[in-house]
Amino acid sequence: MIRSIQRVKSFGVFRDFRWQGSIPEFKKYNLIYGWNYSGKTTLARMFRSFELKKRHEDFPDSEVQLKSNDGSIHDLSAPDTAPLFRVFNSDFVRNNLSFDDGSAEAILVLGAIDIAKQSDLDKKREERKAIILLKDTNEKKWKQIDAALAKAMSQNARDNIKNPLSIPSYDKTRFEPKVIERKSDYEEYLLSDDELRSCLALYSSQEKKSPVQDIPISITSLSELRGKTIALLKRVVIGSKPLERLKANPAVESWVDEGRLLHENKNTCQYCDQRLPANLLNDLSGHFSVDYEELMAELKVHILEITSAMEENYTCDHQANYYKEYRDLFNKEKLKIEDNIVRRGESLKILQNALVEKQTQAFKSIECPKVDDPTIEIMESFKSIYKVNAEHNARTLGFEEKRDEAFVTLENHYAAALAKDYQFSEQIDVMAGLKTLISKQKESLEKLDSAIRVLEGELSQASLGAEQINEYLFAYFGKNNLQVVVSPIDRFQIVRGSAVARNLSEGEKTAIAFAHFITSVKDGRQPLDDTCIVIDDPISSLDASHLFNTYALIKTQLSGCHQLFILTHSFEFYNLIREWVSDVEKDKIKKPQANWKKWSILHVVCKDNRESILEVIPKELLQFKSEYHYLFSLLYKFNNSGVGEFDRLLTLPNVLRRFMEAFGGIMIPLSKGLKVKLVRILPDEIVRERVWKFINHYSHQRTITRSLTIPDTSECCAVVAACLKAVNEWNNDYYKDLLSEVDDA
Repeated sequence: MIRSIQRVKSFGVFRDFRWQGSIPEFKKYNLIYGWNYSGKTTLARMFRSFELKKRHEDFPDSEVQLKSNDGSIHDLSAPDTAPLFRVFNSDFVRNNLSFDDGSAEAILVLGAIDIAKQSDLDKKREERKAIILLKDTNEKKWKQIDAALAKAMSQNARDNIKNPLSIPSYDKTRFEPKVIERKSDYEEYLLSDDELRSCLALYSSQEKKSPVQDIPISITSLSELRGKTIALLKRVVIGSKPLERLKANPAVESWVDEGRLLHENKNTCQYCDQRLPANLLNDLSGHFSVDYEELMAELKVHILEITSAMEENYTCDHQANYYKEYRDLFNKEKLKIEDNIVRRGESLKILQNALVEKQTQAFKSIECPKVDDPTIEIMESFKSIYKVNAEHNARTLGFEEKRDEAFVTLENHYAAALAKDYQFSEQIDVMAGLKTLISKQKESLEKLDSAIRVLEGELSQASLGAEQINEYLFAYFGKNNLQVVVSPIDRFQIVRGSAVARNLSEGEKTAIAFAHFITSVKDGRQPLDDTCIVIDDPISSLDASHLFNTYALIKTQLSGCHQLFILTHSFEFYNLIREWVSDVEKDKIKKPQANWKKWSILHVVCKDNRESILEVIPKELLQFKSEYHYLFSLLYKFNNSGVGEFDRLLTLPNVLRRFMEAFGGIMIPLSKGLKVKLVRILPDEIVRERVWKFINHYSHQRTITRSLTIPDTSECCAVVAACLKAVNEWNNDYYKDLLSEVDDA
């Protein structure tokens, strides 16, 4: 059992509290009274820190020590040794009561564990929605890419292969594997435009051609002909008696040489029929020597050789015999040959003309002209034609095999083109990545679905405590007006009569939370007689009619606990508990609390330095049965004791305000506020405004600055004196009666 709070440091308004010897020790039952902002909530949170086995998040550096009846100290830094605590306060209400007012069912969740599970469930459901959205998006992307690729493959299969190549059965199913093969090496299989046309022609050809024979070619060497021409043109005839007149005139020389042969054994001229001059023929024989004759003969023969070379025929006109894809190649080489034959003929003609000229210039060396010799080009063209012939003939020999090869080449080309144009490899990688993501998301959804089912199953068990909670609610309200029922989704639902309850008041929520607290304390998970119960203002937001019910619930349901602490700011509730104390302690209540057996009553006070302390309950609070008398006693004591002896200036405005509100309510029973009633209580406008400013300004601590402001002492004295004077002047006998109560105390 806890006997004292040995020390509290850095825990809110308990900045450095130490238990004093004048403070009575805690007993089995403990009542702690204090006004708002006095430190009650902080005390409850201190006990709750031991319940939760950790420091409060707002006071991470706090130090708390509790002393047990055996003298042992329980430190918050090592809370496991402390007794079991269960604390009902605003934190418990917030952490254990959750309403889903936005739903059609107005679902209620009770219990910190269940609220945590509900929060976890909500998060998992939201996570599930997010994953489903991502999965659906990824599946949509995958389907879009797959559909685009499928459409492209279908179109290519139809437009490039099925229809043009007349293969009715060819479709995407046959084309897709080839595209997959070419997704990485497509550059190796793409055809140029010429290669594509050739391959299409090869496959499209339906006629099997006959073999083509190579053209036998025999071509006289132009180089040799020119070499012989050079030799003949260089030769110079050396006559025995050359005639200068003939040497000087080659045309005449040639004419004479031809006529000379006509005049052998003749005496007269065959041209003019005149007698030939004596020795003419002998002189001509000396000019036209044997060497001359031989040269002329050789020139004639060589001219005939060149003429024969010019007449050589290289016929190659069988393009119609070729397959279509070879015709262009053949024609290309044929045109080259024809052009080069023309060039060759021109060169031979030049050589021939030079030889003819030499016939008239036998006695002079002539330079042989340079000529173009296209023999090599002609032979290369013929070699190309022979190659075309070989390919043509090979195709003829393996006609079907070549067609099949052409189809494979075409199929690879179109597959490679699609793989390149549609970035097939990258798209396949994207689809694979999406598949992996979708698979992982499906796994996550399966795990989430499993976890959600478990949480839903666990939360559905929360409905088991509904009957017990309803019993306590009945004790609270005295009727079955407000009940907890199991909703269609196995959760709590609040009903008022037969209708779903919405917009619950704060008092009703407090009642439900307290009913849940008692139910959870008595659920058997830990013995009640081993548990220290701390209850902080259980009647918060409840009207006076429910004070007795709350008191009865605590007394009947929780008095069997190991130790009970009740904290309240309500004087009415304090009085109810004090009567319980009187029933237990009887005549000992008039003696010091050291003589009490089961109860202790303490007072929590926030001093003027904004630091809270615990002290023995003032005798006025033990004697007076109304807060009204107690408030009057404080004001009277302040007015007569002098400021130096009064240590609660900070709370004085609040005391004065509460007293004047009560006095005004008794003497002026109108539904008006205090400000209106002060007009009658304090007729002097200046005094009235001074009092109103004092109690209104200092008693409403809305800001940190105002809450830490201590009223001016002289102002306190003047305002309190003015109010007490007003009460006395209102009714002197009434004032004397109040004084008699204070004096007796």
